[in-house]
Amino acid sequence: MKTEKVKITQVKINSVNPRVITSDKFNKLVNSILVLPKMLEIRPIVVDNVMKALGGNMRLQALKEIAKWKPEALAQRLASLPDYNRKTEGERAALVEHWGNWLAKPQVHIINASELSEDERKQFMIKDNVQFGQWDYDKLANNWDNTRLNEMGMDVWDTPPTTFAPLGGQPATTPVAEPGDDENDGTFNGVLPPELQGVDLNPNELPKIEGTDETARERVIIVYKKEQAEQLANLLGIAEVSKVVWTLDEIMEPKA
Repeated sequence: MKTEKVKITQVKINSVNPRVITSDKFNKLVNSILVLPKMLEIRPIVVDNVMKALGGNMRLQALKEIAKWKPEALAQRLASLPDYNRKTEGERAALVEHWGNWLAKPQVHIINASELSEDERKQFMIKDNVQFGQWDYDKLANNWDNTRLNEMGMDVWDTPPTTFAPLGGQPATTPVAEPGDDENDGTFNGVLPPELQGVDLNPNELPKIEGTDETARERVIIVYKKEQAEQLANLLGIAEVSKVVWTLDEIMEPKA
């Protein structure tokens, strides 16, 4: 098997690919490719005998999206990326030139795995995405900045989620609550309790938190449509539904 370069229109996205990607992660994948296009040659798309992707479907999907852009939109998107702005002026110019040339003739590196049997192709689609190892978070914390890890698509603590305008547009940052901001309103403010910080959170062996001395309480969940908020507030006897979690004392009328 050898790597070759073909027109991106020749390669098909695999409709039975069992992997899915969220909009946020897809945008991060696009950004990752934009600032490090050399990775596409190092990690080529694996295809079968009819040029359908067996491995690298997400990268292929990202490239096909980029191929729709105009050079001006691509340059604007690059300019919004921190990793692009960390580069020297010469490196930035070379990157813009690379993508300008690519848009004029979109191509992709592939490896043709046509010699695989049907069963081997199915196995490859799963095994290519299986992750047997796990991250050493201490080493990550000591050698990488959380923000940069988040930009590269890793899920890390205490990093504000980033959303993007339509591909090619300017990014916008979604603000998150800071510690102490309405910390009792039932929402997660992005900071773990001290007892859980730096702890390997295994679902089967979660550490116990002592909590307060208050008696355990029962809960009732009320599901309502947005337009029913005023009606719900009237039923509960409150001014407005401004929080997710309420105690009974908060909505009961004070005794005379």
